[in-house]
Amino acid sequence: MNSLLLIIFILILIDVFLSIEFPTHVAYILLTLLIVNEIDNTLLFKILLGVLLWFALVVFHYTIWRKMIERIHDRIVAPRKHIGGIEALIGKKGIIKEIEGTKFIFINEELYEFESNKEILLEKEYRILAIQSNKLII
Repeated sequence: MNSLLLIIFILILIDVFLSIEFPTHVAYILLTLLIVNEIDNTLLFKILLGVLLWFALVVFHYTIWRKMIERIHDRIVAPRKHIGGIEALIGKKGIIKEIEGTKFIFINEELYEFESNKEILLEKEYRILAIQSNKLII
């Protein structure tokens, strides 16, 4: 029994560090078998309890465990340092250009729509403060 608990623990640790779901599902099945085997009742009751317990573990896995593992990975194991897309422009500077009567901000050889609460002058450099509805806020 102790060795089975150790195997279950190792399988769950594999999921924590490698983010592979298969070992955790095997651990859930082994844990269910271990619990059901310790209960002294009829075979039909053990099967029903085993299915319900396994189902509860799978629901726990996809509602709580996966989110917790993602947080552990994002903060400790492999923090995300890459921000892509339009979010990567926050903090960068760009020059205001006007094309066919519409003002755009020119950053990294590309034109982007923007919004601002202050008066914007052409050919002046501005810093991107935030993003709202896929428009840059300067």
